[in-house]
Amino acid sequence: MSKKQENVGVIFAFIAAAMAGMFPVLVNRGAQSIPPIMFAAITTLLAACGSFVYAILKGKLHELGNRKSYASLAMITLCIVVIPYTLFFVGASKTSGVNSSLLLLSEIIFTLLYTPFIGEETTINKLLGAMGVLIGASFILYNGKFGLNTGDLLVIVSTATFPIGNFYAKKALNFVSPAIILFIRFLIGGLLLLALSLVIEPHSNVLELVLVHWKLILFTGFILLGVGKVVWYEGLKRLDISKAISLVMTFPLFSLIFLVGFFNESLSFYQLVGIAIMAVGVFISIKRASVDAALTRYGT
Repeated sequence: MSKKQENVGVIFAFIAAAMAGMFPVLVNRGAQSIPPIMFAAITTLLAACGSFVYAILKGKLHELGNRKSYASLAMITLCIVVIPYTLFFVGASKTSGVNSSLLLLSEIIFTLLYTPFIGEETTINKLLGAMGVLIGASFILYNGKFGLNTGDLLVIVSTATFPIGNFYAKKALNFVSPAIILFIRFLIGGLLLLALSLVIEPHSNVLELVLVHWKLILFTGFILLGVGKVVWYEGLKRLDISKAISLVMTFPLFSLIFLVGFFNESLSFYQLVGIAIMAVGVFISIKRASVDAALTRYGT
């Protein structure tokens, strides 16, 4: 991978982080009004529609016939959509918008645990970059007191399968484009979430709620999930997994900007310290060169 392409990947990762920062804040608000798994299903299916259009525009629909990608696509759907979305949307309905955003950084811990098994060496710079982001987020989350409720724990657990899904996403990129990965994961994942919601959630006034909150649903599903994940995969294919995740994990910074700018929340001393520490971790992550994919287990 050339330095120029890696720099492009960094830009894509930061754009994805900005969009990801808005996502948990809006999910937190939407999931408190709409049954959370139904909210997840509708927004995911909207993202599938956007991804389908993207696949058509890129001329990639023929890749659906590549059977070599099917196993990886199944694991991506399970580990990035079905399991984590169910846990996250339910958890976000039981905690704050800030916690919904910051606790997603638990993915960094699981990534560091998993990457030695997928062929990426755990280096000092990798650890420093990831831990800088994580420690900074801890300061922001602490904010003078600390405590976890059921919603917080669900959000943390929801991140456990993301690194596995990202591993299979890197494998799938050897056979199909990001457009196809997104379309399949959102379509199949959305249908499974819809089926789960119909079984376990009440639906007496769902249609009314959807009509009331249609702008929130459309923006969350089509823009933040659909367009946001296209940007994420464009970054992921240019960076190694650890670097891409470390950069996109800056999304709490954008969550705070969103909360301050649109919901009039103020920043405390602890949150400002956390932002500064996180910025150092991001800088270290940017300076580290990505691992050559040919040396990893997802390169083929």
